[in-house]
Amino acid sequence: MAYDHRLLFHGFLLFMLGLGTGLVAYDLANPRMGVSAHVEAILNGVFLVGLGLAWNRLRLGERALTICFWAALIGAYANWLVPLFSAAVGASQPILVGAGFEAEPWQEALLSASPIAGVLAPIVCGCLVLWGLRRRGQPA
Repeated sequence: MAYDHRLLFHGFLLFMLGLGTGLVAYDLANPRMGVSAHVEAILNGVFLVGLGLAWNRLRLGERALTICFWAALIGAYANWLVPLFSAAVGASQPILVGAGFEAEPWQEALLSASPIAGVLAPIVCGCLVLWGLRRRGQPA
């Protein structure tokens, strides 16, 4: 599968979505969280582009590559969507940027559970990438 090409596409797409988020960040219920969503999208877009460029250097089996790909995409998009949703509804989650705001209880509960995708997926991806880039004992 052409994971490298798909990562490049999603990286540039997320980068562009981040630019668009930056245009509307100050019109959201929590503008500070909107700026966080903007920054997350830009950084995660660049991460996906970098991963796409490094993809062919990973020494992983097909199953691990598939897990790595989906973990990268889920983590990157979740790290943009969660603060964007929080900014749009004016939620208090995450606490550091949402202090002083409060949304509907179901929205707060949803955002409290969201770090699983935004934190766990990138950790899985990062561990697989590090494992896939390890040096082998073969001479150059």
